[in-house]
Order: sequence, then structure tokens, then C-alpha cells
Amino acid sequence: MGTQSKPEKSGFKQSSSSNPLKGKTVLVVDDNAHQRKRLKELYVSLGFVCIGEAENGLEALERAEKSSPDLISLDILMPVMHGVETLGYLREANLQAVVVFVSALGSMEVVSELKSKGFLPDAIFSKKDTRDMFLQVLHRIFAEQQEEMTSQVSNAVASHV
Repeated sequence: MGTQSKPEKSGFKQSSSSNPLKGKTVLVVDDNAHQRKRLKELYVSLGFVCIGEAENGLEALERAEKSSPDLISLDILMPVMHGVETLGYLREANLQAVVVFVSALGSMEVVSELKSKGFLPDAIFSKKDTRDMFLQVLHRIFAEQQEEMTSQVSNAVASHV
């Protein structure tokens, strides 16, 4: 029998070729230091590299502009600038980051506020969601992003041949 890498509990293999999260960068934004630490540990366990933290939306905008993270994890209720307003500025700035909300609020409350503002995040997580839930959703988002980029490159190459 040949050697194979062990699958994680979620069913995804640990090899970097099958994990589109491995090496991606994340900016963790939450006004609660304990939550930032917990989320940072969660993202690192999924393969992300944490390149920064912020306590509010204004700090997040400054750090995102300087570091261009692949993922921005936003709390919703924060002082100075809340997550929904921050998302609006991020979308208007046309940053290419995946933006997710991680909040204690119920997702229906969040969705109704977001619809009224006209901006939607790539995903909404509850702070109570499991590691496997984060893994499955983020894996799907980044795998689809990777497939889209591959398709665009293939189309560009084909049009120049």
C-alpha cells in the first residue's frame, strides 16, 4: 500500500494542493481581544496566516489597505465604525478580499440590515459556529475563487493563440 496523507475530520486532505486556504492571509477584526485571539487561532488551524488584527472598522480599513489580506473577518457591532459600514467602504474601495462576518447577532438581523445598505459579505458566521462549519464554507469560497481565476487564465491564453 502507498502512503497517503490523512484526511482531516471534515474529509479534506491536509496536502496544500487540496487546501485552497493554506497560506492565504487573514485580517481579524473584533473589538473583543478574547474573540480576536480565538478567531486568529481558528483561522491559523485552517491554514491561514494571520497578518493583522484590528479593534474596529476604521483600523480594519487602514490595515486592509496596507496589507491586502485574502480574507477579512469582521465583527458587526464595534465602536468607532461597525462591521456593516466597514463592509461598505471595503466594497467601494474594490479590495479583492473575501469578507465574512462573524457575529453574535442572528443572521436574519444581519441580512436585513445588509440588504438595506446594499452590500453583502461573502459569508456570515455565528460566533458559535464550529471549526468544521468555517472550514467547509471558506474552503468552498476559496476553491470557487481559484477555479474562476484558472478559467480566466485559460480563456486569456486561448484568445491569444
